[in-house]
Amino acid sequence: MKKSLILLLIVFLSSSTIKADNWLSSFEDAKKMALATNKLVLVDFWASWCGPCKRMDSESWNQEDVRSLMSNYIPVKIDLDNNKSLAAKYGVRGIPYIFIMDGNGKVIHQQMGYKRKSEVVDLLNKYALNTSFLTRDLINYHTKENFANTYRLANKYQDYAMFLEPHLRTEFLEVSDTYFKEAEQGLKKSKLKSKQAFKQKIELHDIQKNLLLDRSKKALKQLEKIADEGVVETNKKFYNLLKYIAQKDNDNSEEATALGKELSANDLKKAEIFFK
Repeated sequence: MKKSLILLLIVFLSSSTIKADNWLSSFEDAKKMALATNKLVLVDFWASWCGPCKRMDSESWNQEDVRSLMSNYIPVKIDLDNNKSLAAKYGVRGIPYIFIMDGNGKVIHQQMGYKRKSEVVDLLNKYALNTSFLTRDLINYHTKENFANTYRLANKYQDYAMFLEPHLRTEFLEVSDTYFKEAEQGLKKSKLKSKQAFKQKIELHDIQKNLLLDRSKKALKQLEKIADEGVVETNKKFYNLLKYIAQKDNDNSEEATALGKELSANDLKKAEIFFK
């Protein structure tokens, strides 16, 4: 329902903001359309006086094979002169400046300067991802930025990153981190009675991130610190899973075997993802 409503809103809002070359000119409309279509946003900061920008238009963006790849994104051109506050928000220091973002405007990738056609093709091929796995939580966050919605989206991003190739995983884990940091701030303002449990759970997610990035020794040290402080009852299952993965990855077979006996079949299946 929410998705349908957003799509209808997009049709209404963007009807007058789509340029003749299929680039949107409204950043807000582009984000909403990305949420409704399970795509990422392709952002190009430019200006009418920018020589390299004009070169990219003729030599890269307007080429047929590039335009075909752009169909995997919601593309939006942002005029630097008319959007200085937005440019400042994203740290645009020069143009052309290209971003790949999610539908909430969180940066996944950024590049500054002129890009040859081959570089643009490589970029668009790399991030041509379907975000349907994230859609519900992306929309919930867009609708209401509270602790629960932010935490769930951060968690979902981390799960999504598990199935990405290593060259993409790091960037999506960084986006997950961005949402987790927001969730921590939201937790402080919330009226939840279980704040300590969620605070620890966010720490466990940081350990999971390190395991996904093959930093198992660091993960073990983090797990030891949590054990010393005391594992909250509701977090024990997650803690044991992460400790099993870390011990196995460090070839501590005896400890891993003992922990493995306490895990469910689903948890053992999830653990295998870390060893592929």
